[in-house]
Amino acid sequence: MTTSRAEFARLASEYLRAQGEGRPIHFDEARFQLVVGEGDWTSFVSLGHAFNEYEANALPDKARVLARRFWSSVRRASPPTEVDVIRAILPRVRDRAWFSAVRRQAELELGADEGAIDEVMLPHRVLNDELAAHLAFDLPTSVMEIGPDRLEAFGLNFDELFERAVQNLRERPRLDFEQPDSSVAAFVSPYRDGFDATRMLLIERFLELPLKGRPVVLAPTHDIVVVAGDEDESALEAIATWGEQALLEPKPHSAHAFRWDGASWQPWLPVRMHRAWQKLKVLQLQSFASAYARQKEVLESLLQANGHSIFVASLRAFRTPGGDIFTSTAWTQGVEALLPQTDRIDFVQPNTRSATPGKTWSTTFEVARKVVPHLMEATGDTPERWRVIGFPLDTELEEMAALGKLAD
Repeated sequence: MTTSRAEFARLASEYLRAQGEGRPIHFDEARFQLVVGEGDWTSFVSLGHAFNEYEANALPDKARVLARRFWSSVRRASPPTEVDVIRAILPRVRDRAWFSAVRRQAELELGADEGAIDEVMLPHRVLNDELAAHLAFDLPTSVMEIGPDRLEAFGLNFDELFERAVQNLRERPRLDFEQPDSSVAAFVSPYRDGFDATRMLLIERFLELPLKGRPVVLAPTHDIVVVAGDEDESALEAIATWGEQALLEPKPHSAHAFRWDGASWQPWLPVRMHRAWQKLKVLQLQSFASAYARQKEVLESLLQANGHSIFVASLRAFRTPGGDIFTSTAWTQGVEALLPQTDRIDFVQPNTRSATPGKTWSTTFEVARKVVPHLMEATGDTPERWRVIGFPLDTELEEMAALGKLAD
């Protein structure tokens, strides 16, 4: 039986009450969210994603959806003091695609009201092209993400509070990294407390490990970080295998490999002939594919709600006979589209006059951006998408095909 949006809001409110939420709860039907509390100690609980998941699950699992989605939204009846915040604040590392998807979801639920969207977005610090970190308030019975409204209510500065949050994480009880195989210098984080991935911010812990070369990490879930040295083939193979296994766990994080370059963690892959290259490359592509799939779902809903008929293209991955792996997407004549950023673009010119196939030209994304930049506009999403309008001239297609030939 289908649940109405109003009925789901009632169920969510009842769950919060049963878990000890004592503040007033009001259902904002227009924005499909709960407004919990009043004044400076007000929470906004978005219902959109939770409602979709609730409807998609069978009856026995619906209660678990409520618990999974709303357990961290329960707050104390009175706001914490500044001392409480400073003592309990922690950082939380996430992939940047998550922040981008949250913003698009907020745009879907709140419309084009940039002020309202900014109110629900989490201030964060960008760590590299793939990762960023926000703040979380670690209460005894729940965890609260810190938005701009909280910072204003606390009267605290994000950058100063972020440094204190990192120090709080550093001061938590320390455990030694685990080494599953004593013959291989590959290590696993020991905490399993939801902040293992976030401990990438404590670089000294990784530099102390007996590694061959610079530290390379995978953080496939928030509870697991695996580490090897960039000059150790056996150890890199081991963490790639562990990364594959960890991605099967619920709520994966990021399967990108990151290497410490002396100043920050940066996305990294070994050379093509390295024994671990293929596994690490596939893990990287899995992360991109997952991010683009989440993004596609939100963008399609947003475009539909706004009455736009723009095609949101998918990312595809291929392996060449020579063993190389590349990503591709199609740009079809006559179709306005949002394309993922891939290694290759296939320009498709359908044959509208007969049943015979049309023509296809292939080139690299880099070449396309140089030859037809006037037809491509970046959307600003993470990972990046490109809005394409129109279609290149035949002379441009031939030029791109000649300049951007991919290896077989």
